[in-house]
Amino acid sequence: MIKELLQEMFLLKEKGYYKQCIEILYKLLEISDSKEETVEIMYELAEVYFFSGNIERAVHYTDKLLEILPEHINTLKLQIKLLGQNPQKRIAAAKKLYNLTNKPEDLKLYLALLNKSRLYNETLAFITPETQNYCYQEFAEAYFSTGEYTKAKELLESQPDLNEMSGLLLAKTCYILNDINALKKIEIQLADSLNPEVIKFFIQLEFDLMNYTNVINLAGKINIAAYPETLYLTGLSCFYSKQTFNAKKYFNILCEKVNNDKYKFALAMAYVQANQTSQAIETLTQSPAYLKLLTLILNEKAITKNILAKEFLTTFELYQRDYLALFTVADICFKRGLLSLARDIIKLPHNPGNLRFIYYETKLNILEKDYENAGKTLEKFKDNDNFALLYAELLNSQNNFSSLENLLDSRQTYKKNEFEQCCYYYARILEAKGEYLRAIDIAQKGLGYVNNYSEMYYTLLYKLYKHIGNSQQAIYCLEKAASLNPDLRPKLISETANL
Repeated sequence: MIKELLQEMFLLKEKGYYKQCIEILYKLLEISDSKEETVEIMYELAEVYFFSGNIERAVHYTDKLLEILPEHINTLKLQIKLLGQNPQKRIAAAKKLYNLTNKPEDLKLYLALLNKSRLYNETLAFITPETQNYCYQEFAEAYFSTGEYTKAKELLESQPDLNEMSGLLLAKTCYILNDINALKKIEIQLADSLNPEVIKFFIQLEFDLMNYTNVINLAGKINIAAYPETLYLTGLSCFYSKQTFNAKKYFNILCEKVNNDKYKFALAMAYVQANQTSQAIETLTQSPAYLKLLTLILNEKAITKNILAKEFLTTFELYQRDYLALFTVADICFKRGLLSLARDIIKLPHNPGNLRFIYYETKLNILEKDYENAGKTLEKFKDNDNFALLYAELLNSQNNFSSLENLLDSRQTYKKNEFEQCCYYYARILEAKGEYLRAIDIAQKGLGYVNNYSEMYYTLLYKLYKHIGNSQQAIYCLEKAASLNPDLRPKLISETANL
């Protein structure tokens, strides 16, 4: 009779009729007359309760069964699944299971649970030449979590075939160790992954490397709206790439989902980029610290070292956690010649993988005529478009126009003059060749892009018009430059007096 009822119960279980299964199993418990039968019925009861979602009753029967037969392997495996809310008991069950079976897969499970409870040293106590080949992921996670990044990297790199998650862990390790070359190789290996965790990581990597186009392309693989920080990085990449419409779109979505002043500031800056000043101010009306910073940005002509230091540094703790705010201020410092404050920003603690700090440090070296150190850094990052443009700035500062022309012509994007700075450099090259009219044409083209470099262009045009003897137009350009940079006013007064 027991056999027939069990067969009926198994058929009902396959169809998901758990309530009927439980009724049959309770009947079986009443008529069971052997330990073996009772153990089997209790196990089935525990499993059916588990399938039906009644975890409390499932745990009750696994506990009762293990009192009768402490070494029942299937019950231990089921109990490990059930004890998600009791990590200590879960670990104890996994340890017992491994001690009974001595199987590598059970050790792997035990170590994974130790890591989940942050018992990393207990995990590492199991490492041997034999166990590390099978449990390398768990040992590497323990090394990584205890700060032994080099050991984690060496262990992962010793494996011939890494799975997706092991590859991601290796990538994170190389990221911390700032091993960019290894990171790029891993990125190629995981290029086809659609795992959101993998894609999110490489979005962060490409953002730190200032490869904003790559960020935008990667973001198309996942639903970035589900991941606020990834959505933020994608919006910033659009912002830095002058894709203002998309930047506003992403930041609007972000601000609707999350009430965060950092995100509101990003949206406000996108409005500034789109020349929508009133919307920018409105966005920050409930964020006084950021509104104060925005006011400074919008009144850049009035900024001095003392004003910037007072308004920015008094809320430094807030801004130093917001790279957009930090880098916006850094750009103002460079533009206004406030190099000591720019240096203070560069020296802030930061992730060494974030190239923008290195970018600004190199820019500072160029402005301070430390061309040797600037050249060494630029050689290291010469394949990055942003650093290549900085290299153009170095060559321009050195009046090395033949090398500057070769650099620009070797990069298709720059050759098309798609960046306003490139028009400036080509105009400088033409000026050096004495082709002043052509230089004026291309400088006017650059001036027509955006206002970020207006002072630079007006100052150049002032010189070019002087070259061709057009004093009136030269003074007009110098007036425009002086309106953007008050430091040029003495020169304007002198030039006007000499007319």
